[in-house]
Amino acid sequence: MKEVVLDLSMHPRQLEAYYTQGTELLFGGASEGGKSAFLRRALCRWCIEIPNLSCTLIRKKFDDIILNHVEGDDGFRVLLAPLIALKMVSVTENGVKFWNGSHIAFKHCQDERQFSSAQGVGTHVLAIDEATQISPRMIKAFRGWVRMSEEMQATLPPQYKGMFPRIIYTANPIGPSLGYFRREFVKARPQRAMQEVDGFIRQYIPSRIADNPSANATAQRGRLAAFDAATATALIEGDWDAPLGDMFPEWDERRHVIPDSPIPSHWYRFRTYDWGTADPAVCYFWAVSPGETLRGKYIPRGALVCYREWYICADDDPSKGRRMRNEDMASGILSRTEPEFQRQPTLTDKYPFVDGGGETIANVFMRNGVVLTLGDCSRVPGWSQLRSRLIGIEIDSNSPIRHPMIYFMESCIYAREYLPALPRHPSEEKKREDAAEHGEATHASDAIRLACMAFTVIKDATIPMQERIEQEYKTKPTIQKILRINGDGYFN
Repeated sequence: MKEVVLDLSMHPRQLEAYYTQGTELLFGGASEGGKSAFLRRALCRWCIEIPNLSCTLIRKKFDDIILNHVEGDDGFRVLLAPLIALKMVSVTENGVKFWNGSHIAFKHCQDERQFSSAQGVGTHVLAIDEATQISPRMIKAFRGWVRMSEEMQATLPPQYKGMFPRIIYTANPIGPSLGYFRREFVKARPQRAMQEVDGFIRQYIPSRIADNPSANATAQRGRLAAFDAATATALIEGDWDAPLGDMFPEWDERRHVIPDSPIPSHWYRFRTYDWGTADPAVCYFWAVSPGETLRGKYIPRGALVCYREWYICADDDPSKGRRMRNEDMASGILSRTEPEFQRQPTLTDKYPFVDGGGETIANVFMRNGVVLTLGDCSRVPGWSQLRSRLIGIEIDSNSPIRHPMIYFMESCIYAREYLPALPRHPSEEKKREDAAEHGEATHASDAIRLACMAFTVIKDATIPMQERIEQEYKTKPTIQKILRINGDGYFN
């Protein structure tokens, strides 16, 4: 037979993803990084070299599979044209079939019917393109059917030993499942590091436009200029920390996140709580700065610091609650509170106070040591207050630098994940000032909004008696100091 020449070449970053020993790989980041082209070439090469290999290619919409992977000058029809001409390969709207028994099945999950049809159908290779557009629930369900028998693994070519079964996700840092991939892949371990998770070796390999020799970075930047700044940054730089929910583009990890550190004992504390059982619940622990430094960073007077987070969700799905008893939630809040601050206020919304004819949720909490207080749940003023705190204030009139009035410690991972992902309200009437209900992100954001609407109390450090005597002895008392009057003639 005449030699058949196929152009299934890959650039170095694609080859790294192709040969990695990571069996559950997120290959993603910037737009035009060569992610989809990698998927097509990898699936074709594996199917040609491994007889009877079963592969499944998934995108959210079926039309996107046809337009992006089948048709076009780099689609399956072009890549496999020589084999198609020899009738060794057939490409249809359902998938690609190879002469050696291997195949690539096309699936979408635009609706629950297609999602259900994929249940129970085993596959050796699962490839989910634009994975951040698909819900974590569906991703986990598809993941559960990826397997390969020991007998088939034993027949794999030497260069592929230990690499199958295999899952590949390609994605840009935008979409409803951004938080899932950011948490489980991007932030869970250093780039390229591998870790076994539930039977697969997880790994994140970044894809940048600079890695793709065939991409024109200048032209791509021009095409993305129409997007808002956060989305453009995410797509151009592959920045998984860019605020993409468009409700709070003011969010900046570098400004609003501080290292975990002890809070001085004299800082005023309070909690905010968003109740849930089938849905997640969340409790945030807050401290109010009197204008002091934490770990070398000045925290302005009156600024809020979220120093602890308890996000109450299912172990395998943050969009679902733990169905925890109210007694246990109250106990859990107390166990996470320092003994000297057990009686700090806990602000919440109206639901714990709803009287259905029996004991309210608030009463159960009170019996178990946590007194819930109805906070100000106003949405539009609350989001406005939150935005104002994110923007911050100018402390030095000679400097344009603004210091945020709200901070989150690094361990508050759900707040850091969900707040910047919060979208605006879809209604044209409300989208200017209100946020949308956005699954698990709603609970965290609502509890943060409650804190911003609270009347904060500022407690200064108490000066010991001996130190007070020494200070007054060394300085002349004035009428201003005695009456605590400031320079404008007003009492502090």
